[in-house]
Amino acid sequence: MIGEKLIRVPIIGSTNDFLKENWKLFPHGTVIVADVQTTGRGRFNRAWYSPEGGLWFSVLFKPRKNMRPNFYTKLSAVSIVRSLRPLKVEAKLKWPNDVYVDGKKLAGILTETIFEEDRLGAIIVGIGMNVNNEIPKELEKKATSLKLLVGEELERLSVLSMILREMNRALRVYSRKPEALTRVWKNMLIQKEGQLICVNVGSETLKGEIVQIDDESITLRIQDKTMRLSSLEIVDC
Repeated sequence: MIGEKLIRVPIIGSTNDFLKENWKLFPHGTVIVADVQTTGRGRFNRAWYSPEGGLWFSVLFKPRKNMRPNFYTKLSAVSIVRSLRPLKVEAKLKWPNDVYVDGKKLAGILTETIFEEDRLGAIIVGIGMNVNNEIPKELEKKATSLKLLVGEELERLSVLSMILREMNRALRVYSRKPEALTRVWKNMLIQKEGQLICVNVGSETLKGEIVQIDDESITLRIQDKTMRLSSLEIVDC
């Protein structure tokens, strides 16, 4: 059960790094939550601002079935969106792993894998959510927090409990029907097939029509060419 083993620490470098270094010591479903992260990070190894007041945690999965790591990313993203609905917060997903509300980022997900002798040993899903923490002025147009959205401070561990409850529920349902999880995840995406988007690929910015979306790539039609892109960042046009 996710969260049956819960470790809480006041300050840590990175909750993901802690589980990567100690995954053999803990059972499947272990959760570590920190009040502050000093070296939190997101996609493309970017620093993730993780001050006091936010919800910074990681979940350790030791899959018995041959589940792809992206299954756990989608599971986490869908669970976050669902957990916010009782708070009257309607969130959407920005491909592949960011949680947005009203055009501003609320949370991010970083999934990492551990292999041992060519065998998948563990999957670690790190989640960072702005809850009661202040948003720096330089990020006010791009980021938001639950406190700003609901108009009051929230108990962070209660928010964590809501997310873990949804994760456990989703794991029971979708481990038998992973294709159903993909459909739910796609319905929650801001990006839709047929939409024009701009993406950064390396140092290049491309604009094209979405032909197909899956959990590992987006296929774009750019003029008369079709390109399947995986390492990309969606940006404003």
